[in-house]
Amino acid sequence: MIVRHYQSENWVRVTTEGPLIAEVGAVDGPSEVHEDDHWIAPAFWDIQLNGRWGISFSDPTLTVDQVVKVVRAQAGMGTARLCPTLITASRESTSHGLRTIAAACDLFPDVAKAVVGVHLEGPYISSEDGYRGAHPIDAVRDPDWDQFQTWQGESGGRVHLMTLAPERPGAIEFIRQAVAEGVVIALGHTAADGPTLRAAVDAGARLSTHLGNGIAAQLPRHPNPIWQQAADDRLAASLIADGHHLDPDVLRVLVRAKTPGRIILVSDASPLAGLPPGRHGPWAVDPSGKIVVAGTPYLAGSNQGLDVGLSTLMSVTGLPLDQALDTVTTHPAHLLGHPGPNLAVGQAANLVRFQIARDEDSVQIRLRAACVDGVWTDCPSVD
Repeated sequence: MIVRHYQSENWVRVTTEGPLIAEVGAVDGPSEVHEDDHWIAPAFWDIQLNGRWGISFSDPTLTVDQVVKVVRAQAGMGTARLCPTLITASRESTSHGLRTIAAACDLFPDVAKAVVGVHLEGPYISSEDGYRGAHPIDAVRDPDWDQFQTWQGESGGRVHLMTLAPERPGAIEFIRQAVAEGVVIALGHTAADGPTLRAAVDAGARLSTHLGNGIAAQLPRHPNPIWQQAADDRLAASLIADGHHLDPDVLRVLVRAKTPGRIILVSDASPLAGLPPGRHGPWAVDPSGKIVVAGTPYLAGSNQGLDVGLSTLMSVTGLPLDQALDTVTTHPAHLLGHPGPNLAVGQAANLVRFQIARDEDSVQIRLRAACVDGVWTDCPSVD
């Protein structure tokens, strides 16, 4: 196929052979960029995906078939690599989810390739309302290294990312132990003060999970955990740019504070993603698509894919295409210790083909197709 390269804007011919890129060669084409042009870029990495269509990775009844269904469906949203994310739950539910994900990876090589790690978001988070978000209070608890080791074994060593609140007793030492074992520690759902946050980063924490969310609605003007994490250049920040989680001005400020090079977009896709408006158990989808804890204003994950996040990010901040795409490719890959995906002969054939619609106020990324390890999938049109 002949498409525009996301970095240079030049026309290139890209072909794949099996699971690899076979050709990326320059070709002639019109210099003026047009809305009808098709573009090519590496496929996305999503390090925070909770489920879809009523399927939750934290559900005590999760099945292998459900894991496979959700993981394989990500290709239709442009995602080639992902971290199934388990939120705070009982010890038994977390164990079941980890064992089920491990079984799906063991049975299906394509699922094993797609799952670059499991993200445990909790249970070692703040128990305070607001900071806790949608996580169930009865399952929140203090860090327990022995329990974590059990979970890591049940996952087959796949827990590569963990979000916790560093103010919980034992958290700083837990961070040191986890980092020594190769686990990336993120700070989130936390009410920690400045010294505690700095101690967590000194111990090896590297990421702020969905910075600006998982936070109380009313905060001290300053200091507070948003500004303190935004100001620490040692922390990268994941952001949910779905149009609901962050006000445009807040998104703009956080990107400026962290700089584009330390931003990772995540979908934070809820188990309710893809379901119609209405109440679904303890959660609800409102007509706008926003997902909340039923009867409360607390957000409970997102209903949007990373293409929407990219569109919002570019519209709000003015970031160029290549820098925006780095937030869903190179940056999450590097966080997890992988080389950044790129368009080069011999690299994995993980690609997205898309169009770009622009007007004075907005940018819209329109996914057309995705290639995951050499297999092409059409992406639903949003026209």
